[in-house]
Amino acid sequence: MKIINSKTIQKTTLAFAVSLATGVSAYADTGFVLEEVIVTAQKREQSLQEVPVSVSAVSGDNIANSGIENLENMSAYVPNLKIHEGPTEHGIYIRGLGSGENVGFEQSVGMFIDGVYAGKARQFQAPFLDVGSVEVLRGPQGTLYGKNTIAGSITITSARPTEDLEASLKHDYEFNYGGRSTEAVISGPLAEELSGRIALRYNETDGFMDNTFQDTDEMGTDALAGRASLLWMPTADLDVYFKYESASTETSGRSNRLIDAGPFMPLYQLVDPDFALHEYQRSTSDAETMEVDSESYTLNVNYQWGSHQLTSISAYSTYSADDVFDADFSPATVVSVTLNQEFEQTSQEFRLTSDVGGKFDYIVGLYYQNSEFETDRVFGLAPVNGGFNSHFLQDSTTYAAFGSLSWHPADDMHWTLGVRYTKEEKDGERSLVLTEYMTKTPTANPAIIFPLNFAGAYSHEINGDRSSENVSPSLKFQYDLNSDVMLYASLSKAFKSGGFSENGTTGDDVGEHGGIPTTFDFDEEEALALEVGGKTTLLNGRATLNFALFRTEYDDLQVSSYDGVSFVVGNAAKAISQGLEVDGVVRLTESLTVSGSLAYLDATYDEFDNATCTAAQSGGNPLCTQDLGGETLSQAPEWSANLAFDHLWSLSDELNLHSHIDFSYSDEHYLAADRDERSLQDAYTLVNARLALSAANAGWEVALLGKNLTDEEYFTFASDAGFQNGAFFAFTGAPRTLAIQVKFAM
Repeated sequence: MKIINSKTIQKTTLAFAVSLATGVSAYADTGFVLEEVIVTAQKREQSLQEVPVSVSAVSGDNIANSGIENLENMSAYVPNLKIHEGPTEHGIYIRGLGSGENVGFEQSVGMFIDGVYAGKARQFQAPFLDVGSVEVLRGPQGTLYGKNTIAGSITITSARPTEDLEASLKHDYEFNYGGRSTEAVISGPLAEELSGRIALRYNETDGFMDNTFQDTDEMGTDALAGRASLLWMPTADLDVYFKYESASTETSGRSNRLIDAGPFMPLYQLVDPDFALHEYQRSTSDAETMEVDSESYTLNVNYQWGSHQLTSISAYSTYSADDVFDADFSPATVVSVTLNQEFEQTSQEFRLTSDVGGKFDYIVGLYYQNSEFETDRVFGLAPVNGGFNSHFLQDSTTYAAFGSLSWHPADDMHWTLGVRYTKEEKDGERSLVLTEYMTKTPTANPAIIFPLNFAGAYSHEINGDRSSENVSPSLKFQYDLNSDVMLYASLSKAFKSGGFSENGTTGDDVGEHGGIPTTFDFDEEEALALEVGGKTTLLNGRATLNFALFRTEYDDLQVSSYDGVSFVVGNAAKAISQGLEVDGVVRLTESLTVSGSLAYLDATYDEFDNATCTAAQSGGNPLCTQDLGGETLSQAPEWSANLAFDHLWSLSDELNLHSHIDFSYSDEHYLAADRDERSLQDAYTLVNARLALSAANAGWEVALLGKNLTDEEYFTFASDAGFQNGAFFAFTGAPRTLAIQVKFAM
């Protein structure tokens, strides 16, 4: 049952924005103002209200107060951001654009952790740990951030070592599903010019899905993450930051379930008498598991060289992942898959940043990155007692040079011209061998080969190489109407790398490999974006109201679709994403702050005449295509909004009571790329709250946290079940959770 419908929350958020803009005289007191928010959206520290970019910034304190534990939770607090779990990867979408289901893809939304680019979802799958801040930049960010930021970027900054001794211990216990987490942090001086910080977090949960066939609660999680960092400041002009981070996550089960059994209900109930299409209930023949281990090293050096700052960011990161999943999502033993991934990345960035204050200021830099990605997939088809083993390897090297020049012809007028040149080289190879069931042993058994060939799987070896160059320019104009109102306009280009498809069951040449050829080599995407917006400070500093109008045109959009055996890729012709974003904050009293945002999105395929058919359209014909030109993209709700209230009440000289409640609304939207009607997610509203009692001076806090308080059932991703035409599955969002949190700090 929804407590707020779409029209209500749209009207509420609009009314909130209008009240800010009108500057109600009742709140014109200047006794208290909002704290200034500092961001690094343009690779230098600036006030959020001075940055000509649509950006949302969330501080570490707000992350804690809102109960945000991972990137998926961020979706509820940032307009036009959708993050979801998928069968093999997490999908991240901004303004309707993101990457589909193929582990060979790189993300359309660039992730940067302490300045280091992370192109694979598994590089940042560990829970949030001791976060200093998160910045979400919407729209293409190709000039300063580089490739694979065609939809936007997310920057996560870890909390840094402190000059004074600090320590904290926090423990959470969730009542409904047995979730437990403990986080410990200690930071302080190690020597006169050296400080250090150690953060550890362990969390586990039994899961909220009931697997009736396995008789287990899923997805159960056991995760440990740790970070050690050093900050050395030998002089006022030099600081050196080193960070080592490690995380290990083990998960049993998944959060998906069948939402349509098609014609297979009698079979499912024969195998599992308890099978039913009930909420938070699933049934799989395989005991699914996922294990991810990751490590990263970062060295960040800043040197003040006269009126310039020299920056060097050196990084190495790696992860390994082992997945076992039931690819038919049912109690019937039909399709089983194991997937092993290995990834390594080395990167180096140099930047020279000038001081500001004159007629001109600038940033120039060089960037290098090398990565190697390898997968080994074992696919088992039980009805024929066979399957295949596929191996994929991709090596990628990127070189880039970039620069940004700002001209200030007057105190209230600013022009910024930027450009980035990128050269990228990639080599890829994929081999597939038909095998005995769930082994790597090649088969010569016709009883296995013929059915797999009929299903479109052929033994093959295929390789390729790519070399591409790209120039991504940007032009921004910024005008300060007065000290409280800034207007801006920007025009920019960006691109997303092409590459090779990890998934696929045949080669790309029908004459050489047999069967229906599938895409191995896919082209890069390109985007051209126009954005007009404004940043305003109102009520004598007690409120802000920001807005952005945008339109982005995408060419050769990379898409992923399910062909009944695997997720294969191709390039759609064109897509357009356009809309409006409004967000604001107002401090109504010294103790009460209200924040909100509203986003309207119109994201459609401009041309896409060879899209994969839905199961109902295809009737089992693998050659079936549909024309999605003019149709809305998946993961692109037309309206989304959030509204939050924060109140701090001084109960006495010794005790404070802090309350937080937020509402986030998402309009209806499709979850599957083929726009299957069964993947249409209805509009829904999530309600989260936190109530904390703390000592004013003693450093302890006890809090109650509630998420999805109205127990809204909603789905985040959906697709067809493997080799069962008519069956359909979806990933489920978490139900209502209630937790107690205890924290001690010094």
